[in-house]
Amino acid sequence: MGRPKRRPRRATTAVILTIIYKSDGTIVNLDRDRLVYRAEGNANLVLAIPDLSQVLRLRKSSLNTDLQSTSIDHVIMVTEYGRIVSSLFPKVFTIESKLVLLKVPNYDTLNKWLNQFRPSVIGETYCVEIKPKQGWIFPESTLMALYPESDGKLCRFCAMQYLKLVKKTIKRVSNYCPIDLFSGDRNRMLKALNGLVETPQNNFRMWRSGQLIYGDGIDQGFKDALQDTMHQDDVSKNLQNFLLLLLKAILKDYTGENVPNGNESLPHGSILKQILDVQLFARDNLANAADKALNEEQSFGNVERILAKRRDNTEDWLERMDGVEKYFLGATALDCSLMMTFQKIAEGSTNERHTIDVDGEKFIVSMTVMDLDPKADSHPIKYVKQTKMSYKAHRDFVANSTIS
Repeated sequence: MGRPKRRPRRATTAVILTIIYKSDGTIVNLDRDRLVYRAEGNANLVLAIPDLSQVLRLRKSSLNTDLQSTSIDHVIMVTEYGRIVSSLFPKVFTIESKLVLLKVPNYDTLNKWLNQFRPSVIGETYCVEIKPKQGWIFPESTLMALYPESDGKLCRFCAMQYLKLVKKTIKRVSNYCPIDLFSGDRNRMLKALNGLVETPQNNFRMWRSGQLIYGDGIDQGFKDALQDTMHQDDVSKNLQNFLLLLLKAILKDYTGENVPNGNESLPHGSILKQILDVQLFARDNLANAADKALNEEQSFGNVERILAKRRDNTEDWLERMDGVEKYFLGATALDCSLMMTFQKIAEGSTNERHTIDVDGEKFIVSMTVMDLDPKADSHPIKYVKQTKMSYKAHRDFVANSTIS
């Protein structure tokens, strides 16, 4: 008998990340075939693990950063704070974040993989990210106290556009206005959503099966995605129905509570109303917070006090917060993200609470609030300073346009 034939060796891909779960010590090794690049901003990098239905959010740092300065205590604080702010929203709009230990065998290998990443997977599950930003205009008393020369008709987001023009971080002013989005008026909201699509900046992005296909300076099949989901064979009609899907999703009551609206413009159980309610803590307590703010970017004393009160009073913790602490809760919601995942479904295949019909096409929709990060003690000072600069930039722009 001859020697038995050797089985061909299975090709292996080098591990680029290892996850160690703190809860039970489970170790998961991840190679590049199990990871999908989702997105990244100035502070975080997001990777998906499709076979585990999980998302990794990695904090970014520059080469000259002292890694020892980011203590495990700070990371735990950020995670705990995110859970506390999440408790201000109905559970249907939040996900539980877990702290895991990550080990990177070779940073060069990981960075090369990230740099060379190109979208390749085509699927049927879509995700839209909207950063709605500040959905309210300053009260007249606040304007007079902090920004006496400002134009109260201009919201902070729109004013900030002119400051970004001056700093050359954008090339054109956005067509989006958050006051329209939060207005509850159907036509104004559609106008706002269309503005997000036309000028996404960092406020609108869309993924297809985990791959980014549309955002600021990125268009890798957006029209094809609309055709695949809306089936109208007309670009403008597909876009119209897509915007209608977004509108219905952000107005829909997912809580099942069916609380009457009264005189409110936004439905009580809608994700926009829930975000706005938390944002208003910042509006109502801005002047007080600005007066008592510390100009220390790495100090989180207010957040630590919020955590302590929450630990001591699980029932009425919010009522025990003072005005400054409530400001910081609201400030977190000013920069949150609204994540909408949707997928086309067959007739009668799922629960009505999460189903939306657009022109005969049915979609199952899931809404989540993300990016609930704590703000440093210096946030009110930075916020007021940027707001003053933005209104000045707008006044200068108008004056120069008049002269021209």
